[in-house]
Amino acid sequence: MKISLETVRQILRDTLGFDSFTAGFIKSVEENRDQPTAEISKDGHLCYNPDFVKKHVSCKEDLFSLIFHELLHPMFNHFIYCSGEIENIAADSIINAVISTVYAGASREGNLFRKLYSREGVEGLLRSSSQMSRSRFERVYDRLYGCRSAGSKMTTGELITTLKVLLDIQQVSSVLLIGTHNGNSGTGNQLPKDVVGKIAEDIKRSATANMSNMAGYNSNLFDLFMEALRTHLSIKRVILQRFTTQRKLDKFKEIFRDRRSSCSPIPLYPSKRDLVLIASGFYPGFFHNRITTPNKKDKGLAIYLDVSGSVDQYLPKILGILRNLKNEIMSIFLFSNKTFEIPFRSLLQGKIKTTGGTDFDCIAESIIERQLDKAIIITDGYASMSKANSEKLKKQGLTTLTILFNRAQNCRDFEAFGDIVRLEDVCN
Repeated sequence: MKISLETVRQILRDTLGFDSFTAGFIKSVEENRDQPTAEISKDGHLCYNPDFVKKHVSCKEDLFSLIFHELLHPMFNHFIYCSGEIENIAADSIINAVISTVYAGASREGNLFRKLYSREGVEGLLRSSSQMSRSRFERVYDRLYGCRSAGSKMTTGELITTLKVLLDIQQVSSVLLIGTHNGNSGTGNQLPKDVVGKIAEDIKRSATANMSNMAGYNSNLFDLFMEALRTHLSIKRVILQRFTTQRKLDKFKEIFRDRRSSCSPIPLYPSKRDLVLIASGFYPGFFHNRITTPNKKDKGLAIYLDVSGSVDQYLPKILGILRNLKNEIMSIFLFSNKTFEIPFRSLLQGKIKTTGGTDFDCIAESIIERQLDKAIIITDGYASMSKANSEKLKKQGLTTLTILFNRAQNCRDFEAFGDIVRLEDVCN
């Protein structure tokens, strides 16, 4: 099968949508016999081994699986693991299962993987329709391809640990794996964060649409996939734009239009006065054109992030979402019983200050002290604020966006100050 740039882009658009960022991200395609299967570089260059393609890729569904397999490695953050044989088997097993089930139509239920791997032994984990009954891999395989009652979801880390018990290096050293598995130079380590985020948006949208066609498949696999994608998404900037404030300076751009007047013998954008003169039969020698030009200025976001003891398990997910704002946000406010302002990059490095407990009075006092007119609060909602502080915030004219995570549905202390939304509802 001959692979061209247009073929690759069309296959991705068929699955991800006509306006897919991912399709446009692929900039060029070329043959490369030094690459065992295929690889996508950080600048969107796809190279593939023509011998591998000629032998195994016979239809557009096979080509989709080959390309999508490489794109999914960074979605699962698989390159945080060591690049050992067993780690690679585990990563590919999860990716192939997602492609074969969530994208069953686009991949013809993983047709490429069924041609590449045998139905028994460790290779059976890398494909659908394997014969795993009464084998040592039966329970692991059920976690990947079993029905909805197959049990709890298995993360990549848990699968790696399990396979280290069930396998030895000799059993997996001869297994052919798709894509790049050399750690430091792999796709997942090369793609810029903003690119990974935009690809994740494409994939999340298409995967959600495909969910209705997954009857009979393991929903835990889909949940694991969606959870992985969310770590690359960001809060919608159009929402954040409404809560920028001049009381805090970051690098969050506010776009506006400047108006100015200029004189010209040509009526480019004539004023009302000029139009009236023309209507009365008088032609001005010079027109007072009103010109608007786009401009921008830096504003800030006052984000208060709950770091009390009850939210520890959710922080990695939240930081993954906030990470995409690292170029715009200079600092962030952490709160528990006290409020700490720290550099945003320090937060992303895991440098968290907390007193363990939680209340909203410390937020109120911080907002009052800084005379903020707008603020964003990210919390699980399990805290309270005194009536006195609430009255002070109302008098100050505060507007807030309260973003809830965990299972919280409401936050009464901030109801009077603005919208209360769920974290997943405001992410791209």
